[in-house]
Formats: sequence, structure tokens, C-alpha cells
Amino acid sequence: MVTTADVEALGISAARWQRMQDAGWWVPVTPRHFRPAPVELTLDMQVRAGLDWLGSRSALFGSTALWWLGVEVDEPWVAEFLVPRRRRSSAEWMIVHSSTRWSDHDVTRHAGLRTSNAARALVDLAGSGVSARDIERSIDSAIRLRRTSLVSLRATLRRLSGTGRTGCSLMRELILDSGGESFLERRFLQLVRRSGLPRPTTQVTFKRAGDRPMRVDFLFGSTVVVEVSGRHGHSTDSDRRKDAHRRNELQQRGLLVLEFTTADVIDDPAHVVRTLRQSLPVSG
Repeated sequence: MVTTADVEALGISAARWQRMQDAGWWVPVTPRHFRPAPVELTLDMQVRAGLDWLGSRSALFGSTALWWLGVEVDEPWVAEFLVPRRRRSSAEWMIVHSSTRWSDHDVTRHAGLRTSNAARALVDLAGSGVSARDIERSIDSAIRLRRTSLVSLRATLRRLSGTGRTGCSLMRELILDSGGESFLERRFLQLVRRSGLPRPTTQVTFKRAGDRPMRVDFLFGSTVVVEVSGRHGHSTDSDRRKDAHRRNELQQRGLLVLEFTTADVIDDPAHVVRTLRQSLPVSG
């Protein structure tokens, strides 16, 4: 893309520049940004041009913000932006949302551009009509990537909740069991919560000098590791050998390792809860 400032710096007169547009050589992206006609308008172009056009009091919104942050989300067709007051769109591809609840705490910079932080973007995503399953996926991805945390999500949700704001009730429900990497891990967290057991820490990495780091699904306290495996888990001799070595090393570190399958979590939750109650250290 080029801007009107670029055109002026090249010494191209306004009349000549208009003739180049009229001839179809250059296509406007915003009133200040242009692309060569053969070049497709990409989401990256939309993001960069939109933020520059809207000015310093603007940021990426919802799914566009999450996409820019690298969070797992369907790539938007149209870029969306957030501004602190109502402002009309300047192009067909641009959707501008205004908010009276604008806070600089909601805005961060990523890869050089202003964007809603992940917590704000997730709350906005929940009010956009996206399915609960897709929102779950984005929440878990954002937490896994350390783009946000449950503490930040809850604080943002409390601040933004209010009469007439859609999506907040759904978000409150979905974050209860967030933090896993799969549907099975989310179901396990849901089972733990509903059973009144303490919530484990998710995706914990163990490191020791000279050893390869090992990441486990869940850690209760500091001594009980839980792994959950899906229907298509490790089934070859090589996979089973690696799993055995991994389990042995964790046990050598003084950890109790529990493993549950999909059938355990989905079809026999009583077994899972009973095993956990028998294995977790008694507090107090």
C-alpha cells in the first residue's frame, strides 16, 4: 500500500494521482491509503490501513484482535475496530464499534499495532453471535498462549458487564472450565468443579537441568499429576514406551501420576472423582 503522504513525497501532483486512480491503476483502501489494482485486499492491509486512518484512539476489536494476537479463531472476512466514541466507517470492509466503556487498560500493542487485549477481545467476541464452542476454543487458546489469564478475564468481565450488554452471561459460564487444550480437558475441569474438588493448575511444565521439559495436563497442589488421553491417543509400541519413560520420570520426582481416558471422563465420572478424592492430599 501507499499513502497520500507517499504520493506527495514522490512529487506526483494531485491531478496526476487522480488520473492514475481513474485509470484503475490504484484502488483506494481508505481515503488516505491505496493499493495497486492487481493486489488483493488482505486482512493485514485492512488492519494496518484501518488503524492508521482511525487514529491513535482506536484498536482492533473482537475476532480481529484475537487473530492479530495469534489466538485460535476463525480468520475474519472483514476487519473490526473499536473506538471510544461513535465514528462512521470509511470503507465497506471496515466495521467500527464504539464503546462508552473504553479504557486504556483494554488496549495493548502487538507486532507494532494497537489492539484490544485478549481479555477485552474475548468478552466482545462472546457478544458477537459466535458459537459457544468457538468461544471456548478461543478462551483456551488465549490462556494456553499466555495472552490472558482467568484472573484478567474475570476482572474484565466484571467491569464490562451491565444491562443490555450481550455475551456476558455466556462468558461467565464458559470461563468456569477454561484452560485446557481440548474438549476432553475442558470436560475434566467441569467434572472437577461440579464435584467440589480444588481446581488444578493447567498445562504445567517440569524442567530439570540436563532433561527435556515435560508438560502435563493438570497438577493438583504440588504432588498429583493428572493426564487425560483421547480415543486416538498413543497406541504404538514406541508411543507406549515414551509414555512409560515419561511417567517413570515424573514418579521419580516424587509425583503421583493419574491417567484417565475419554471413557473414564465421559462415561464413568464417578470413578474419576473417587480416584481423585482418594489421591489428593487432605487440606487443613
